[in-house]
Amino acid sequence: MSAPFVRPYDPIRDFENGLHVFFATIEPKLDWEPARTIGSYLWYRVYVSLTPSTCFVLDDGNGRAVGYCIGTADTASFAQRWRDDFAPTVDPKKAPKPEIRTSDPMMEKEETRGFRHALHHAECTALQAWPEELKKYPAHMHIDILPEFQRKGWGSILISNLFEALKREGAHGIHLGMVRWNTAGKSFYEKLGFKACPLVLDNGESGESGVNDGVLTMVKTL
Repeated sequence: MSAPFVRPYDPIRDFENGLHVFFATIEPKLDWEPARTIGSYLWYRVYVSLTPSTCFVLDDGNGRAVGYCIGTADTASFAQRWRDDFAPTVDPKKAPKPEIRTSDPMMEKEETRGFRHALHHAECTALQAWPEELKKYPAHMHIDILPEFQRKGWGSILISNLFEALKREGAHGIHLGMVRWNTAGKSFYEKLGFKACPLVLDNGESGESGVNDGVLTMVKTL
């Protein structure tokens, strides 16, 4: 049996398997429709579409992607391309613009409308509202790995490959958003050199640095 390994994302053979990884590892609170589908646009499809050069997959040794680490070197320019090039390609039946009212009560839930707004306005990270901090950490990333391949060191290897690609593209810092209460995830990122963003991102509501609602933003200098 061939051993797993990390390689660059291949749009021809990896898109569907990567999408499967996204759905299989989605946050349980978001495991409902249309949150699943809209989430796939927000946190997977747009990255492999616009910035494939900074996307990496964990290959199971037989050509199947069983994990990925995807990101962009420049969040500001990425968001502009998202608005200009990606958002217009989104299927309006799967994710209508937020100003459009539908007859689907699930599509009209407040949470779903928030996702629709984020998708069509390229709201990809909390640091977009803090441009000076974003300049320090312009890159951002997402990582997901199927459960059976977790806790085997592949996450660190995927992220290491992404870091090198981001530095080649000129990034000098990176940030990510994670579920605030995921203490295991926070510990993992801290071992890789990340720390909580020093800013209080919710206008003092939580009083905690890096926190905005249920999301903790972590940062690292590359």
